[in-house]
Amino acid sequence: MKNNRIQKYLTLAILSFSLFGTSLKADEGMWIPMLLEQLNEDEMIDMGLELTAEDIYSINKSSLKDAIVHFGGGCTAEMISKEGLMLTNHHCGYGEIQSHSSVEHDYLKDGFWAMSRDEELPNEGLTASFIKRMEDVSDKALSGVRSDMSEAERRDMISVNIKVIVEEATTGTHYTAKVKPFFKGNQYFLFVIETFKDVRLVGAPPSSIGKYGADTDNWVWPRHTGDFSIFRIYADKNNNPAEYSKDNVPYIPKHSLPISIKGVKEGDFTMVFGFPGRTNEYLPSDEIDQTLHVINPAKIKLRGTTLELMDKKMRADQNVKIQYAAKQSSISNGYKKWIGENTGLKESRGLDKRRKYEAEFTVQTNGMKEFAKYKGILRSMKDLYKKRKPFLLAREFFIETSYINVSSMQSCFGIYRLLNVKDDEEKFKAGIERLKGSSVKYFKDLDVDLDRSILASLIKINVEDLEEGQYPSIYKTMYDKSNGDVYGLLGKMYKKSHIVSEDKMNKLLASSPKKIAKKLSKDPFFKMFKAGADNYYKNIAPKYAKIQDSIDRLMRDYMAAQMDVFSGKRFYPDANSTLRLSYGKVEGMSPKDALVYKHQTYLDGVIAKYVPGDYEFDLPKKLIDLYEDKDYGQYADANGKMPVCFIASNHTTGGNSGSPALNGKGELIGLNFDRAWEGTMSDLNYDVKRCRNIMVDARYVLFIVDKYAGATHLIEEMELVK
Repeated sequence: MKNNRIQKYLTLAILSFSLFGTSLKADEGMWIPMLLEQLNEDEMIDMGLELTAEDIYSINKSSLKDAIVHFGGGCTAEMISKEGLMLTNHHCGYGEIQSHSSVEHDYLKDGFWAMSRDEELPNEGLTASFIKRMEDVSDKALSGVRSDMSEAERRDMISVNIKVIVEEATTGTHYTAKVKPFFKGNQYFLFVIETFKDVRLVGAPPSSIGKYGADTDNWVWPRHTGDFSIFRIYADKNNNPAEYSKDNVPYIPKHSLPISIKGVKEGDFTMVFGFPGRTNEYLPSDEIDQTLHVINPAKIKLRGTTLELMDKKMRADQNVKIQYAAKQSSISNGYKKWIGENTGLKESRGLDKRRKYEAEFTVQTNGMKEFAKYKGILRSMKDLYKKRKPFLLAREFFIETSYINVSSMQSCFGIYRLLNVKDDEEKFKAGIERLKGSSVKYFKDLDVDLDRSILASLIKINVEDLEEGQYPSIYKTMYDKSNGDVYGLLGKMYKKSHIVSEDKMNKLLASSPKKIAKKLSKDPFFKMFKAGADNYYKNIAPKYAKIQDSIDRLMRDYMAAQMDVFSGKRFYPDANSTLRLSYGKVEGMSPKDALVYKHQTYLDGVIAKYVPGDYEFDLPKKLIDLYEDKDYGQYADANGKMPVCFIASNHTTGGNSGSPALNGKGELIGLNFDRAWEGTMSDLNYDVKRCRNIMVDARYVLFIVDKYAGATHLIEEMELVK
């Protein structure tokens, strides 16, 4: 489909009374900010927006977009003062908080508050990026692309075009740029970016507040978590990005968000502005079927095993608890999300709905001459998904075993890549420096016995659950040789390896390329990893990629076909870590018969869950004292209670963590940090009856900063709206 046809669908706002009822539900969608005036402004105003589309996104004047930050490339944050103060989630800043923590100064346990600018802590490698402008560059990106090209040829052509687009957009500036595909590659947008590299930790509550409820409450409503942390961006004297320096000064943002302490009520209009990571709302039913019945169950089992071992060791050893805090949190987040996703898909009959949608698509393509060109597209995709299944499963097992769950295996990846460039002196030296930098954190956060236990358990699952050929044959050799005692066999390998010894690793990295290769050729642990990686990259990855290329090509055509066949449906692009706005309203939900959730939680609920000394539900004495004294300052609700969290029907996903929740005036009312368990399938199947995003109430954030931490100097920086 040509870009002008896609653009036509983007600018349609048609109400269609067919398969889709009244087009798309108002709460659904992650919308492109620069297109709000064409697609969404009238609807948003009807729902309670008091701003114009240009107040939200503008390149000519200050707008809300200028307060929205891509935090570390994975989360969202927002500017909350004219002195560079930035708010995001506690779990988004978790790695930085952990990196500054030790047994002597455990900021994860005790919290951290800089009472002066001099006490703010720098974070090497942490970035904060702003979108300066975006532009539809589809014609330029797709210039020269032909329908008879292979996917590889198409990618190469588009890559060449994108390089030219980026150079034109950034030459003579300090900006960077990226071009991202939308609608499965039918459209392309340019994003011009300004990135700041001096980002300092200012404040974080203890985990007993910032991670209250931990794994038990993760993805769950009602929620009672103060999931926030505060950073500050620094710039040079000209307010431009600069590397860390004591001479840098607080950044003056183009826009910062006023914070409302008026609170929220049922039915209030809300917006979430941020960088959602990845959704797939338009997939065929066969892809959802494999996700539901093949991939998610496999990953849940692997991560569940890992988390059980981590939890046992972390509860027994405070040092391990600090070492693995961020890793455990990351692994657990995906694990519990996939369980909720499967539950939601089943209970909402998401797979059946998608099949019904496809049946209507087939009726249209079979019955109308103008759509005949799309006949057979779903059948072709079904055949490809069937062929892909064994390679997809092997791929997911390899990623989970060799990268995600096991720190030592993850470390091997860097060395494996290094050996691939050992004949290129410049690249090799650069690779060595990267490894030296990353190995410091790796060894700081490594517990060898826990690492060994996890790997042994995952190797056994590989051998016992997969068909031969889907996992490295060396795993079977180890399994058979040890009579199932993979843990014991790994102990012998670890003793002889450079990979789990900081002293041996440092000596290894000080060697020449030739010596490194020679030493690793005799290293039993690295030999095991290399055998598995070689098998994957030779026998699994190419076959998977070939089939996936064919799926991607058909998916691009299917996306265009859906927009053609169902031209009355208003389509929004899937999330791809680019700036988006979603909107909805504050509302509770009733996901099951006789089960009703209200929209707001209070400090009463925090206290009700309190279990002294518990890993997840302990509380600091000072917070309990504030509760007993009802010392809430100006932040209490009208009923005299201290609000903690609330929910709304904004469409969010990973990457929206830390996104501001805004009212109709563009004032900060909360901080997005999670989704309700019943609606975690929203990445594949959004259902407004079940899908709710969870936010920390802005008043709870301010209460903790002011009354709990006593950091009133930070409150004085902010603009509070009473």
